[in-house]
Amino acid sequence: MQDQPISIKVTLLGNCGVGKSSIIARYKKVTFEEDYISTNGASYSQKMLNINDKVFQLDIWDTAGQEKYRSLGRNFYREAYIIILVYDITRQDSLEGLKTKWYPDLLQYGENYKILAVVGNKCDRYEEEETVSDEEARSFAKEIKAQFFSVSAKTGDNIQNLFNSLIEEYWKPNFQEKISEDSIKRNFSYRIKPETKEEKETQKKKKKKKFC
Repeated sequence: MQDQPISIKVTLLGNCGVGKSSIIARYKKVTFEEDYISTNGASYSQKMLNINDKVFQLDIWDTAGQEKYRSLGRNFYREAYIIILVYDITRQDSLEGLKTKWYPDLLQYGENYKILAVVGNKCDRYEEEETVSDEEARSFAKEIKAQFFSVSAKTGDNIQNLFNSLIEEYWKPNFQEKISEDSIKRNFSYRIKPETKEEKETQKKKKKKKFC
């Protein structure tokens, strides 16, 4: 009997227009479209793959980069263990967005254990325009303990390697142990969560009735 696929939730974060949807499309279909409509809220896609005789099911969430959808996006990376932080190498503001918006949000609203990647998209344009320094992006990745990748959704350069590397990192024994520890802590925390004010009042009323 074939084992059930191992489900992994992956979420892409970053400013509007950095190419998150294009990266996913290239990874799934090996295609590229020059003009993509901006994602509204979030979009979901799935990919099955086999790595080292293990079958994985990637549940991939592409979150909208517009400010008005920022709070909504938090719902989609809260439980994801693989987070891909995407910037456009031709736009300095997109790397600043990772530093000042998306990564701080992740720290505040995400779970404890994550596999992080800082990804510079559009590497096919390195020689055409003034670009963000790789050294600066690598430094940021090192600071937040993330892997760094330079990719091109247009040419497909390094896209497969990006996802495969993160999945292999996810499946390492030490990270699986962290996930188990995290799950136990969350379950234990849920069982002993403090009562709300309303719950305390209800318990008081029950006790009064019991002794009347």
